[in-house]
Amino acid sequence: MLPSDHSAFFSLRVSTLRAKLAFVGFAALGLAAGCSPKIGDKCTVSTDCSATGDRLCDITEPGGYCTVFNCEPDSCPDDAACINFGTTLSVGTPGNALAGCTASQGDSAYQRSFCMASCESDADCRDGYHCVEPETVGGVKADRNRSNPVCAVKTNVVTPAEAGNSNQVCLGSDASVESSAVGGGGGVSGSDAGTSAAGDSGGGMSGANTAGAGG
Repeated sequence: MLPSDHSAFFSLRVSTLRAKLAFVGFAALGLAAGCSPKIGDKCTVSTDCSATGDRLCDITEPGGYCTVFNCEPDSCPDDAACINFGTTLSVGTPGNALAGCTASQGDSAYQRSFCMASCESDADCRDGYHCVEPETVGGVKADRNRSNPVCAVKTNVVTPAEAGNSNQVCLGSDASVESSAVGGGGGVSGSDAGTSAAGDSGGGMSGANTAGAGG
């Protein structure tokens, strides 16, 4: 009896095994891509947001917030928006700053920009975050071609009137002071002199939101 030729059978089995392995590999790649951290995801350290260092973890936000710091207009990923914080020189939202204390987006020394997750409703945001207009949390939209709300923690923004702020830091006032007011010392108190430097950014969105509180 002649020996049987099983080469075709073994070749078929090898081809089938290779096809299965290739399918598993592609499935694993697809799963990994689908689970990649996005802007607005929770994090503890920046490597939770990106292994290449192109995204950072803003730990000033509850549970951490994956973001891109110092974003340029229209430079954030498609599912995110570039938002400027600290664009005014006094407490309050940009549209609610003291007269004389407003500044354009490029003039405030306190300005910080961050990529924030875009949304259409609260359902698009993580637990604890809401879909809001940036202005309600002290931000300003920097993008030219996008106009979406973003996922953020709702805050009670203090208005200048509620804070009892004066605009003299921004406008400047008469430097002459009655001698009786300074006891002959000829100067201003340390607390007055330091007001213009108050409110340095804490390094994240929360810190930038309250920057410039000396207005």
